[in-house]
Amino acid sequence: MLVPFFIAKMRIYRIILTIIALITTVNTYGEKRERSLMAESAGKQLTVKEWKTTPDGKNSWVDHIEVYNEKGQLIAEAEYSDFGRHLAWRSEYEYNAEGQLIKEIVYNERDKVSKVRKFEYDSNGVCTRRLNYNANGTLNSYRKFEYTYE
Repeated sequence: MLVPFFIAKMRIYRIILTIIALITTVNTYGEKRERSLMAESAGKQLTVKEWKTTPDGKNSWVDHIEVYNEKGQLIAEAEYSDFGRHLAWRSEYEYNAEGQLIKEIVYNERDKVSKVRKFEYDSNGVCTRRLNYNANGTLNSYRKFEYTYE
């Protein structure tokens, strides 16, 4: 009797967690898209600093930074830990002449390259693969993207 109840509860928790993850992903993408449009429409580089603040408002620190170029492309990003005192990671992004993301370089907390991601596109400009390299340049894995319209 208890087992079916437990399984039903676990399903509900999984559904809730999935919804939260989707909302977070959509929100982050929406914010980045909005910031990209802000930089592009201004024709200037845009730096966005996200601050964390204690509930009483007495202490705050930089938690995350994003930099967009005048074309609205995200060109750098950094995340901080330990109340903004230490770099957790940072990334730099490179684009080709068509404006497609072709390379992401990820640095660790010691500001050393930890991985490199390269992106490949088909003749229609659709991303078909993301290749993942480790710090020494060895191909670690890749993701292949397949698109199906229904």
